[in-house]
Amino acid sequence: MNTLYVAFKGKNNASNQIITGLPCDTLFLTNSFCGLERDIAAIHEHYDAVLMFGVAPELTDIVRIETSALYNSEHITTDFEIGSLTRELKQCGVPCFVSDKPTSYLCNAAYYHMLKRIPSTVFIHISPSNMRIAR
Repeated sequence: MNTLYVAFKGKNNASNQIITGLPCDTLFLTNSFCGLERDIAAIHEHYDAVLMFGVAPELTDIVRIETSALYNSEHITTDFEIGSLTRELKQCGVPCFVSDKPTSYLCNAAYYHMLKRIPSTVFIHISPSNMRIAR
């Protein structure tokens, strides 16, 4: 399966640290609405799935898996197999929960634009302290 891993730019950004150095396709999004939309529009390769990472300051020892995005009054949901992902994370010792409530700001906009391009996309919010996901 051809998978793209996405995070936000910034060497101190925990989402960036999660995917930096992975031996696979990665994309680092600009930290602005126009910039991230441009970055996503520039994807030319076909991907079967996209795993996006962003930081949620309120999270400490758990990750939140997002299932939908709301942008310009349009609500869309992922086609990604969320159940398999949560089982795999828990088997690896990564505590997680699923949210069907769209977030706001840059993460939501990034998720929305990626879902419009690749419906099998999932957005995973992590702690700013960068809990390392087993590689």
